[in-house]
This record gives sequence, structure tokens and C-alpha cells, in this order.
Amino acid sequence: MVLTSALVGLASPALAADPDPSDDPVITTVTLGKAQIDPKIPGRVRVDVDYLCSVADEARSLTVSVEQKDPEDSSSIAFGSSRTAEADILCDGTTHQRQLIVQSKTVNWIPGVDAVVIATVSNIGATPSAAADSLQVKLAVG
Repeated sequence: MVLTSALVGLASPALAADPDPSDDPVITTVTLGKAQIDPKIPGRVRVDVDYLCSVADEARSLTVSVEQKDPEDSSSIAFGSSRTAEADILCDGTTHQRQLIVQSKTVNWIPGVDAVVIATVSNIGATPSAAADSLQVKLAVG
């Protein structure tokens, strides 16, 4: 009995002094950077994104969408989205940078006109499980 108590006393401080770093939650974040019209293909916008997510075995994704209304024609809206394949998303607790290309599904992007850009990163199983960022920017040719 005395031997058991002594071992328990020795084991407890060691566990408290050396916590498992995988127990520390990493907040999932995403931050939009530049969004510019591709100079060679005006139907494409290149969007820079920084993201951070924790190590996870569950599904994860990075999606960017862009929408732009034509100020001279209210029925004309350029829009599109791009999703990065799950295998291409690195979730290791450090910040990563990506550039995604968003192809308009309708008309070409218009330089100098406001557009709404939204980025979402999901990291199912993490807390929180998703993060988003949005911007309203005037698209310029890059």
C-alpha cells in the first residue's frame, strides 16, 4: 500500500509538468488578401487567402466565392466560387497562404467595380469548426 501511494505521488507531477501539446486547441481562422482580375483571362479572379486550422482527421475545406453586379445593367451579375480539394488543405496549427482562382460562371469581371469576396475554411472536429472572412473590394486587373 505504501509503495502504491508513493508511485502515484511520483506520477502525478510528471503528468502535470509535461502536458500533451495536441490537447491545446487551435482556433480555425481565415483572412482574405488581394483579389485581382487575371490580366490574360478577364473571367478569372485571383484571390489570396491566409488560413490556419488544427490537426484533424475529419473533413476540411477552403472555399472562396466572388460576386459582382454590373452597375450599368442590374440583370448582369458575375459570380463564381472555388473549393480547394481536402487533400490540398494543410491543417497543422500553422498559418498557410493560398491563391485561389475563381472563374465567373456568367460574364467577365469588371475592373474598378465593387465585388463581394467571401472565404470560408472548415475544419470539422475542431473548435470552432469553421471560420469566414469577407471583403467588399473594387476589382483591379492584376
